[in-house]
Amino acid sequence: MRTITTYGILIYLLPLLILLNSCDEPPEDNGKNFQQNLSTFTSKMDEVDSTLDLIDQMQQDINQVEEERASGSITDEEALEKLNLINNTIGRQIAKKANNHPLNGLPRWARKFDLTEPIGLIFDEDFSQSTSEDNENEGFNSVIMVYHGNYELAMKQAEIIAKKANIPLSQDYKDALKLSRDYGIETIKGASYMNFKIGAENNPQYTISITVDDDGTLTINATDTEALFKQLDEN
Repeated sequence: MRTITTYGILIYLLPLLILLNSCDEPPEDNGKNFQQNLSTFTSKMDEVDSTLDLIDQMQQDINQVEEERASGSITDEEALEKLNLINNTIGRQIAKKANNHPLNGLPRWARKFDLTEPIGLIFDEDFSQSTSEDNENEGFNSVIMVYHGNYELAMKQAEIIAKKANIPLSQDYKDALKLSRDYGIETIKGASYMNFKIGAENNPQYTISITVDDDGTLTINATDTEALFKQLDEN
């Protein structure tokens, strides 16, 4: 079962957080443009505050659902339904606020890694976005592409995309599959392809993942992680 956490939406907020770091001081009074700059600064800070409030609200709602599940007052299926509702309401609001670069397809740099889009799934514009190394407020390339549809089709399309881009199944996912077979645990649903290992020191510059959730959501994520960390260090 997929568990929604605040971590799952942080990637959508990276450009916003970097922007916050770059504008944490109000503009100096340097003449006729001061009032305009101050107004822009205030507007950005209000937007950040509003988004952070939504994150707090989302986490509180998630915690409430998890407490109800742990106490047995709701079933796993009811918990999943509630978590998906939270993601599709508050989570979607957060994604829209943080989405400065709506997408209509994979950017050119991502196609150099032989990434392709799935066929037969519905593209989710709200949760899909990118950053660019050419934008001084971002400074790194990244893209998140989200699609919804039939679970079996999403699994097949993820396999096709991963094979073409030479992205293997993640080790954690393979370990989970082995455990489920060895001990007769409930069949693992979804898939996770990754060209990196979390926490490893020799990961590639561009980390790429292709995942499928048990509700048929397929997500393609590619990030210039080296440039991202450099940007965060500078800010």
